[in-house]
Amino acid sequence: MKRTISNIFCGAALLLATSAGSSCDDWTENEKIAVENPVFGEDDPGLYARYLASLRAYKNGDHYRTVVWFDNSDKRPVSRGGFFSDVPDSVDVVALTAGGRLTAEELEQAETLREKGTKIIGAFDCQAALARAEDTQAPEERLSAALAERFEEIEADGLDGLTLRYESTDPTFATEEELRVQRALDDVVAGALAEWRESHPGGLLLFEGTPQWLSDLSAVALCDYLVVRCLDAESVYDFGVRARRMCAVEGIPSDRFLWLVSAVPPSATDATGYLADASGASVRAVGALAEWLLRPEDIGKAGMGIMNVQYDYYNSAMIYRYTKEAIETLNPSPKN
Repeated sequence: MKRTISNIFCGAALLLATSAGSSCDDWTENEKIAVENPVFGEDDPGLYARYLASLRAYKNGDHYRTVVWFDNSDKRPVSRGGFFSDVPDSVDVVALTAGGRLTAEELEQAETLREKGTKIIGAFDCQAALARAEDTQAPEERLSAALAERFEEIEADGLDGLTLRYESTDPTFATEEELRVQRALDDVVAGALAEWRESHPGGLLLFEGTPQWLSDLSAVALCDYLVVRCLDAESVYDFGVRARRMCAVEGIPSDRFLWLVSAVPPSATDATGYLADASGASVRAVGALAEWLLRPEDIGKAGMGIMNVQYDYYNSAMIYRYTKEAIETLNPSPKN
C-alpha cells in the first residue's frame, strides 16, 4: 500500500490574522503596512520537528516518487519563483539543470530541502554538451571532458546524485561511420555511469534517453530510475508506447520507469506542457500523467518527473498548484 503524509498537522497549519478597527479620521495619511510570510511551525519548534519527521518517513516509504527538474541558471532571482527551496514539501528529488558550481545561497536552499528529506541532484545533458562543443576534438573526447567537468562540480557541491540525458540512435539504418561514432559515444556514457555508481554507491543515478540502443546495457542496470522523456508526447498513449519500446530490448529493467513531462510556461504561446487525453481533449500533461500512472500496467511505474517545474510556481490560487494536485492524485492523504 502506498504511504502518504499524515494529516495530523493540518490543523496547526492554519494561521489566524487579527485586525484593529480605525476611524475615518485616521485615514488622512497613507502608511506602509508590513507584510510577513509566516513559516509553518516557526512558533512551535517541536511541532515542526514532528512534521519534518513525518515528511521524511513518507519519503522513505513506498509511494510514487516525484522528481522535478528546476532551471537554476538565474543566480539572483528577483522573486520566490526562482528559489528551488520553495518546491512543494512532498517532492522527492530536485534536479538542478544549470551547469557550474552552486552559489552560497543555493547551497543553503539545498540544506533547507534536505531537512525535509528531499534529495538534490545535478543534471547533465549530453546532447546539449555536444551541440555547444567546437569541432576541434573527436565527439567522444569532447563529451568525456564535459562529463568529467560536470562530475567535479556535482561532487564539489556535495549533491545527492546525478541525472544524465543521452539520446543514442537506432543503429538499424546507420552507416558504418555513423555507427562507429555512435559506439564511441555510447562507450563514454556507459563508462561514466559505471564510474559514478562505483564512486557513489549510495547516491541517486537517473538515466534519461534511449537506453535500448546503448551498446553496453550493463550500465543501465546500475541506474535507480530510467526516465521516459515525454516532453513532446502528443497523447497519453505515448506514455506506455515509449516505455514498452525501451523494455522490449533484453537487458533493460522494466521495474524502474519514471515518466517526464513539462510544466506549462506562465505565458505559453505553444503546446508546451499539454497533450491529448483519452477523449482527444487538450489537457495539462502533469495532471494527465498522474492519472495515467494509477492505471494497472505490466511495467513498473516508479513515479513522475516534471521538467521546468518553476513554471508552475506562478498561480493566483496556490503556488505550484498543478504539481501539488498531481502529487495528491498519486499519493492521496488519509483524509481523502
